Amino acid sequence: MSHPLFFRGITYFYPIGNTSAVRLTEHLPPEQHANILLLACGDPRHILYTVHTNEMNSNIESQKLDVTCCDVEAAVLARNAILFTLLADEGAPDRIDLIWNIFYHFVLDQESLSLLIAQCRKLLILAKDLESWNAGPYARFLTVCDKRTLAELHQFWSLYVATTDYTPDHRKRFQKRFLDGMKEINDNFADDLVLTSARSAGPLLPLAVEAIAKQFRNFWSTGITDDGLHNTNQATFVNPTFAFSMAREKFAVHYGVDPVAGFHLAEVFATSRSETPTVLVQKLVRAARGQFSQWCTSVIKLLRVTSMASSQLVVRMFAGDALMLCQAFFHRNSCGATATPISSSPWKASRIEFEENQYGEGASTSAPTMFNVINTSNISDHVGLLNLLVVTAPILSKSPSATLYTEALLSYSDTPSAVILERLCGDMQTISLLLGIVPSAFLTRCTTRSNVHETLLQTLNSSGMQYYEQVAWKAIGSDDLISFAPDQLGRLLFGVYLKMFSDENMARQLQNMSLSAVRAVQEQTLLHYTRRSFVQLLHHIKARVQTDWTRVMEKFDDEIMHDTSLILGSNFYQEMCCHFHLLDIVTFTSMEQSYIRNLRVKTDSAIFRDWDSIPTAVTVVLVVPRSKITAVESKLRLAGTPVLLCEIRNSSLWNMFAHISAAYGKLETTGTGRKKAATIAEEKEGDPASSPLIVFFSAPSSALMLSYNAIVGFRTRPSPRISLIEAIFTAPLEDSRHVHILAEPPSPLIARSAANLPRAPMARENRRAVSAQMNASCTEISSFLVRVDLTDPAGQASLAAGSTVKIEEMPTNGARLCIDKYTESIYFPLPVNTANTRVRVARKSMYVEVIAPLPLSMHVENEHSIAKRFFTVLDGAVPTSWNVHRVNLDRCPPFKPSGIQGASRWLIPHVSLMFSHRERAVREKQSPTVKDTFVDLKDSLHSLLLSAAGVQGPVRPVFALQNTSTQELFAVIFVADLRFDVGSHTVLADAWVAPGTTTIQDKLSKLDVLGVVAIKIDQDESEAWRYLLPLFVERCRSWAHRPSCEYLTYGTIPLYPDAGADPEKSPFCSCGVGIGTETFPQRFKSLAPYATRAAISPLFAVPYLEKVGMVPDGPTDQGRCKACGNQGGSLSVCGKCKRVRYCSKECQVKDWKVHKKNCIQ
Repeated sequence: MSHPLFFRGITYFYPIGNTSAVRLTEHLPPEQHANILLLACGDPRHILYTVHTNEMNSNIESQKLDVTCCDVEAAVLARNAILFTLLADEGAPDRIDLIWNIFYHFVLDQESLSLLIAQCRKLLILAKDLESWNAGPYARFLTVCDKRTLAELHQFWSLYVATTDYTPDHRKRFQKRFLDGMKEINDNFADDLVLTSARSAGPLLPLAVEAIAKQFRNFWSTGITDDGLHNTNQATFVNPTFAFSMAREKFAVHYGVDPVAGFHLAEVFATSRSETPTVLVQKLVRAARGQFSQWCTSVIKLLRVTSMASSQLVVRMFAGDALMLCQAFFHRNSCGATATPISSSPWKASRIEFEENQYGEGASTSAPTMFNVINTSNISDHVGLLNLLVVTAPILSKSPSATLYTEALLSYSDTPSAVILERLCGDMQTISLLLGIVPSAFLTRCTTRSNVHETLLQTLNSSGMQYYEQVAWKAIGSDDLISFAPDQLGRLLFGVYLKMFSDENMARQLQNMSLSAVRAVQEQTLLHYTRRSFVQLLHHIKARVQTDWTRVMEKFDDEIMHDTSLILGSNFYQEMCCHFHLLDIVTFTSMEQSYIRNLRVKTDSAIFRDWDSIPTAVTVVLVVPRSKITAVESKLRLAGTPVLLCEIRNSSLWNMFAHISAAYGKLETTGTGRKKAATIAEEKEGDPASSPLIVFFSAPSSALMLSYNAIVGFRTRPSPRISLIEAIFTAPLEDSRHVHILAEPPSPLIARSAANLPRAPMARENRRAVSAQMNASCTEISSFLVRVDLTDPAGQASLAAGSTVKIEEMPTNGARLCIDKYTESIYFPLPVNTANTRVRVARKSMYVEVIAPLPLSMHVENEHSIAKRFFTVLDGAVPTSWNVHRVNLDRCPPFKPSGIQGASRWLIPHVSLMFSHRERAVREKQSPTVKDTFVDLKDSLHSLLLSAAGVQGPVRPVFALQNTSTQELFAVIFVADLRFDVGSHTVLADAWVAPGTTTIQDKLSKLDVLGVVAIKIDQDESEAWRYLLPLFVERCRSWAHRPSCEYLTYGTIPLYPDAGADPEKSPFCSCGVGIGTETFPQRFKSLAPYATRAAISPLFAVPYLEKVGMVPDGPTDQGRCKACGNQGGSLSVCGKCKRVRYCSKECQVKDWKVHKKNCIQ
């Protein structure tokens, strides 16, 4: 996608991650190899943690990890490469403490520095060229995507080594500049409570605040981490890996960096017993160092079994822009060529040319260019969510387990639901359908990943804190054609267009200014889209949607012509039309060759007189003298990162072009007229900064012919943070020294033709088309229409005989068309409301039209039947969950809340806050007329987890799910342990599940088990558990499914439609029964052969669908008794939560059944 070109002003260096490590393979079955793409990868904590959590005692072959790491900052990759190679060397286990110092400390002792420099010298020898690297000892697991990346890594390793040869004066200046940079940040935040790392404590965040803030201050004042066990007095040497970055030899480390942020700190505070902040700081540093040691040890073991022929772990590095790398992968997949026309990053002239031995057609070890895991960090905040989704969706594998992760840091003043719609520029399910990917939690209405700690952080009212939100996207399963009515699609796309460029809507900006001046300024400065961005979105949609695209664009253009809301709409119109043509969306009349030929005769434009023919679009190159950049550089830096653009204007026309490319260097031209060509000799790092800036962009040739006496300019886009600069540089259009008009762009920079974005193959014509029906305003899809042409004789006979046509529900997104005994399955791209589906029958023409409304929206309501929210699908022969992430229970730290003083202070609120505000209101009403099965299910989980924890009474580890409709025992659950799911900031029950068969009931009765908690469930909740239990079992599976697995035999998950009512039938397969029962509770050991291990966790509300977090309990009027409402007199406060009041003990006891669900100590 196209992103505006920003002036490179203030540049921050992010050598260490600021969020805790996650398991990258948490949605992949253990049998499936992981092809992972990390965009803005940062440090390798996610890789280390994934390797560690993938270790298990299992009969399944180890999961292979192939990880492509992309970061625009090559210094990040240079540091990561040092870490991985140190772990691969002999003796690595004995040097982990030194490796910690090298990777996390600003200042080093002599032993650590010597190890670092020695490693860099070794890497410099190996990295003199790609051939040398490939012949070296590390190439078996560590490589680069292209030669240019290796050269950039080599450059940083050279800089690190060069510090040892500094003269005393140079070394003194180097050290002073570094330490002054540290001191400046430390002084700036001396009085602030910096809590970024508190997120890593997850549900224990409220207990971590003081220690986390102290750790941050300690680190920035000393440059080291102090655990009280290691001698740090000798750390006096500047760590060069923090000293160099794109900002060159300048301290540019981001002010939020804290070494402990990337680790999991919940355990520290779960077991703390009133220690001082100083002691807690040492404990959390020990925890971080201990986890680092464990993760590194796992990597060391994996690397020792990795060979050139069979690599269990491969890390591939690419230094460059994330969006451009994704486009290059798409180009490689579509064209098969390793040399692409895509530049490596903004402000660079080099193209992406993948290494032939990895990405070539005949490569011996083929590198992935399609991925089943794509983690994008929070770059959507910087490049725009639509830009990111359009380039990542085409390279996401279509497997049900493949997942794309996006992250965002939102202002606490924002509403998550409003923000995600704003960033998507439209209705969620509609945009998802157009893109071909959808947030998994949007379909399931719940998530097993907790964001409770974010709402707790909000209550602290910390200045500058942001709300972190992760969204997991899945490819839409149906590969049917999607069709739209042209006029409806044209209006829909126009609505998306207006939202993408809402910064140009002055009425909106004035409204924002009246509400929040800060928000209005942010919208004007954080621009993400150009007209090319919108055209590339259409290019992506066109490959998925079947319609009359000529009519669509006519309707769109008509809307554009009548629009007066965007003040720059007409200025960017020519650029948009140019890219419509280049990407084969539409060619309007003014871009057609007949029009251009007639215009040439009328205008006799001087710039085209020597051309034998004039193409529809040309490239305009502007050579900007370096002195012009230097003259405004300081002013631009003060503005942060202002947007740059080009213009062509005269007294009557003003056309702007935001899709521009730029690089410092020398422009070399050959030929004349249409045969004129140009190349850019890019200025190299370390060369004197004297080369001009070469800027170029695509423009319609007709627009140039109409631009009499025009000038070409390079300027900033006006914004509230920078006063109007007329232009950085301008030149007359006919100025042959500074302006060049070319038929093709200069090489080797990014090409502008449609070949740059190969069209994804159109859907096969024999696939069934699904017609999307829009609402009246054409803002969202209201229903799907599918025409089923009956070709089967049995179906035709039944229809002709007048048989009733019915629609039955199927799992996931399906429906079954039934005509007497004839059935045919219909699949929709998204879930539909089968109960309200209508049919239109044409008995003579032998077809049936099925009109199915879409139930999904951003407004969540009470539901009776929720079973389909928990669907599991077979990916090949392997069960795959849609939204319940996998865990390795043996890597989840256990805890005993009943033995921890004050455990209820965090555990009760954490489990209770899985309910949204709406759900909590439903719980309090307890009305038989208000039915919400999700609330009932969460109530059962709430009881199970807190009873097993023993924080509100004795520990109760055995639970019986009893179906009140049949009075049958549906299932028995034995909780062996409670554990932290640290990667998802929650807790879970390490449990064993057995069907409630007569055999199990007999054995339970013989054991004389006391205190079995009976969880009574109705038929709807019983059906939900039937779907949920297989997910809880599958998510922690460490065994392989047998060829005779019941899932494969019956082709469905869960098993048996009546399993919720019949205790003799288990909804999950028997493959895991009795396996790994070493952890089964000893007192119930006789039941172990009948049980299967499961990981049972809370099901949290989705923050962008419902309001979540703390809410006041009861009336806000503290002068009333919560139970009876009486005023006056002496009111007693609840001793636990201190938030509600009662007039008597009787009222408190009466209200306890309701209040206990929300009582938070």
